Amino acid sequence: METKVFKMNGTASGSVNLDERVFAVKAHPQTINDVVKSQLNNERQGTVSTKTRSDVAGSTRKLFKQKGTGRARQADVKSPLHPGGGLAFGPHQRVYDQRPPKKVVDRAIVGVLTELANAGTVRVVENLEFASGKTKDVRIFLESHKLKKVLFVVPEISENTRRATSNLYNVKVVTPMNVNVVDLLKYGNVAINDKAVKMLEEVLVK
Repeated sequence: METKVFKMNGTASGSVNLDERVFAVKAHPQTINDVVKSQLNNERQGTVSTKTRSDVAGSTRKLFKQKGTGRARQADVKSPLHPGGGLAFGPHQRVYDQRPPKKVVDRAIVGVLTELANAGTVRVVENLEFASGKTKDVRIFLESHKLKKVLFVVPEISENTRRATSNLYNVKVVTPMNVNVVDLLKYGNVAINDKAVKMLEEVLVK
């Protein structure tokens, strides 16, 4: 599968062959959905917690006798029916971690990359790096390539590249090892350093 290689200024400079096992594999919607859910669940802290009636401090004395008062029967002050009482069926701390098999995750990534490649939103950029460390150069790149959001994939994230992109909400820089489905779907456009193409293919095809 052949695609154009662009310079930093947005002009074409040649072409490169992309591995069809990464950029030409049919997407599996259910696989992608499962991987996205697992990744988002893994980001949850799971620290929210409420007190049940057994956790609330207070007396267990019955408020009044069971029969003869004409009122509805009541237990103690810790009942969920009373202000300050425990909460019935409230949330508790839990672990949301989900770890799908690596092959499933890779299959989802490959499926999304294929969809993006078919849509023309995957581009290989020659010497993709922001050595100046200036955010202005990132904005110029976006304007030159007519992009609003983009995920940069580089062999190694230099300090200058990190500094240049850190203030922008609409860009993110990752290495081939850290490419994931959520980022691909969120940014929609992928700019890959020409030296990172083979690295990405090696990560996803084994």
